[in-house]
Formats: sequence, C-alpha cells, structure tokens
Amino acid sequence: MRRRATALSLALLALSTGAMAGEASPEAAVTRYVKAEGAFDLAALKAVLAPGFVEISPRGEVDEHDAVLSFYAPEKKTPAPPLSVIDLKARTQGDAAVVTATLVLTLAPGQERRMTLGATAVRAADGWQLRSAQYTPVPPRPAPAH
Repeated sequence: MRRRATALSLALLALSTGAMAGEASPEAAVTRYVKAEGAFDLAALKAVLAPGFVEISPRGEVDEHDAVLSFYAPEKKTPAPPLSVIDLKARTQGDAAVVTATLVLTLAPGQERRMTLGATAVRAADGWQLRSAQYTPVPPRPAPAH
C-alpha cells in the first residue's frame, strides 16, 4: 500500500513538472509569447518558440527564430503602452492548433490601437510551442459624427 502511494506521488510530481516545463494549451503558449515580447523576457521566448519559428510583423517584415530572439534581447527593451489580449481562441486538431487573438494597446485613456494575432502552435514533448505568428493592424475606428 505504501509503495503504491509513493508511486502515485512520484507520478503526480512528474506530471506537474512536465506541465511546468511547457505550456498546457495553445492559448497559454500565445499568452506567454505576448507577455514575453512585452517584457523582453528572452528565457520565456526561448521556451515558447519552436525551432523554425517565423514571425510576420505588423509592417509585413518576416523574421526567423533567431532574429526574433535578437530583437527581444533585454538590453533593447523600450517603454511600451499597456497591452491586453482579448478574444483568444484556439482551434486544435491533434498536435497542431491555429490560435487567434486581438491585442489591444492602450495609448491613453480612451485611445486604443488593435492588432489581430494569428499563430500556429504544435504540441511538443514538454508542452505547446509556437511555430509562427502574424500580426495584422486593425485600422482605428472613425470617431462618431456629432
């Protein structure tokens, strides 16, 4: 009985350690990616980006894995407006997922800019990682006429 309890404890510990190593869901991988970019957290980016990752910026520039990591080196961090992630949705099929989200940058009270993020994620041995991300700016809405 005691041996069974010890084995169960070890199995639960292994599962929890594995979950901590990677992301538990495609949505969590995207959230971690967005937060890591905003914080210029290179360790978090390295953990969430799959080898071969490619990012298409809001300007349409294509950056490969290593270029993305070099851009987010901590010494290159600049101030940025607060960012929130809304409408986060994943469409999963087996070990792959397509994730969409709206990113909202708050420039000033009542002044926002939005981007749509499209990402692909794959389930790796230790959790979900991103293979690609594409940012599409959403044009600002015109002010209502008075």
